[in-house]
Amino acid sequence: MMKHISRRTMRLLLLMVMFGSSALLYSGCVFRGPNAVITNASNGANQWVGESKVTAPDFDFSVPEAQALSVSPLFERYTQSHGGTINLGAPLTAAFPTDQGWLQFFASSALLLPVSQQGHTQANDGSLVALSKDGVRDANTGIVRLPLLQALLTAGSQVPIGGDKSHFTYIDLRKATNPGFMLAAPATGQTATASVSGKGVFVKGGTRAGQDVGHFIPQSLWSYVNRSDVSPDGWKTDFGLPLTEALSLSVTKDDGLHHMLVQAFERDGLVLDQGTVGASGQPQIQRLDTGTDYVHTIGLPTVAISAKQAIWALEDTALLSAPSAGQAVAHVGQNFPLTLLGDTKWDTGMLWYHIQWAAPKGGGEGWVPANAITFTAPGNAPSQASMDALSPALATYLAGIGNNAGAVVYDVSRQRYYTYNDSAQFIVASSMKVPIMLTFFDTIEQQGREPNDDEMNLLTTMIENSDNDSASALFFDKIGGAAGIASYMQKTGMSGLNPSDDAWGYSTITPQTMVNLLTLLQEGKILTAHDRDIALNLMEHIESDQRFGVGDSAPDGATVAMKDGWVPGPDDQWAVNSSGIVTLGQETYIISIYTMESASLEDGQGIVQHVCDSVASLLT
Repeated sequence: MMKHISRRTMRLLLLMVMFGSSALLYSGCVFRGPNAVITNASNGANQWVGESKVTAPDFDFSVPEAQALSVSPLFERYTQSHGGTINLGAPLTAAFPTDQGWLQFFASSALLLPVSQQGHTQANDGSLVALSKDGVRDANTGIVRLPLLQALLTAGSQVPIGGDKSHFTYIDLRKATNPGFMLAAPATGQTATASVSGKGVFVKGGTRAGQDVGHFIPQSLWSYVNRSDVSPDGWKTDFGLPLTEALSLSVTKDDGLHHMLVQAFERDGLVLDQGTVGASGQPQIQRLDTGTDYVHTIGLPTVAISAKQAIWALEDTALLSAPSAGQAVAHVGQNFPLTLLGDTKWDTGMLWYHIQWAAPKGGGEGWVPANAITFTAPGNAPSQASMDALSPALATYLAGIGNNAGAVVYDVSRQRYYTYNDSAQFIVASSMKVPIMLTFFDTIEQQGREPNDDEMNLLTTMIENSDNDSASALFFDKIGGAAGIASYMQKTGMSGLNPSDDAWGYSTITPQTMVNLLTLLQEGKILTAHDRDIALNLMEHIESDQRFGVGDSAPDGATVAMKDGWVPGPDDQWAVNSSGIVTLGQETYIISIYTMESASLEDGQGIVQHVCDSVASLLT
């Protein structure tokens, strides 16, 4: 009798011993389905009957470094409630706009946020439309998880399943979806699912000759799909009915031979690796890498953007002359506005947008990575950029000075900061008289009074004439020295000023901190209106020989509230600075330029003057 048993039957018997009778053996041969006709195949397997399309994985898509990509904020809420990366895998792309909405690919999935895209001219992507229709929509977020497995089966992807050395592909998996391979329901009742010892759980998928037929899900896979973190919406929603039996294959890997089970469901697939043990001590189970395999096989949908569309920087990033390997042409920071030029490019796994940016009297074009930008307007928030976004020539000049200079410009009219070495500490010298003045006004405001005549004289001579004795009198006798300054800075919520109790002129400050102080003063966010007017009036009447830098560079008719500082350091090298608020008509900018280690006062003043002249020519 035994001599009449076919080889295929022998393989099946051996597999039943290894994995249980619910598994079908894959040997690299063509599946030969039975002739019996399946009717009412509710699992959708009928759609691949007779499908013969074969697609090679010809799309070259290099996965970017793991730290380069994260879950888009558009999908964070969804992923937090749907198991996160355990279900999705690592991000493969940043989120990008398509004709059907915002799309992000992950190793084992893709998420779509349907949004109508207006103004672009790209043709609709039919495959994405079909995937969206068949996907699982989350009622709370409207996000659709796309059934990429269906597209891979339809395409007949030649990507190996189970490892690079596997001979089993999506073509073979598609053959196994033939409804003719459905097994007869066990004689345990007429329910849609039934547990059978040694076989797993039977799930009805259709009828044959009036009898229920379907597929068995091995107990290990059944337990997996019923985990709340794996199937938060339930296995029937997240996976769907099984399309195949659990198929066995053996794959050689670097550490030896691995015996695996692969099973396809309506919306996803699972692979169980007997040779890899998880944290629980059980064989590792994970979703198929359908996201990665889809991208390599079918490619990425068309990016749907419009020329002249506005985007904004999310973080500090370099704008390059070409994607990935180009030279940096400018550096922009959070909220900085950019304009799309209409073309994009995928390079080393990253989507790049061709953009341009505008400065008041300049600008340029370059490329920016998709993970560094947003299409959502930041509202009224100010934007950040390096000095090269305002003026490449000025940035080059400052770079030649290196760490011995720091500058910040705040274009108030456009709410844009341009910076160079903005967080470095510099000797503050006589510009310390501005924090002394502000702290004094705050002190008397807390006392509910105005400055008396003597105090007003001290303020005037300290600011307009830069009198050091007046500054010392206010510093030590009126505001409590360094502790008073520190307390006031803490009250304003700012850091970056380190006052010295022994010699206030040798306190240190960052250029950004000085600009922040002047911005609060200019915007009326500190001091009463009366005291603010006094402070600005004093700074607008600096004596003529102390107006280098901000004062000398301002155009005729401009209002300038300023304060300079200069002092030789302990090494006899000069620290020179100039800071102020310049207003001409509707244009206002605030600037602070600090220098150190200049061989002479004149050298330091020359640097300050050059920077202030350049900025004035660009912003007024």
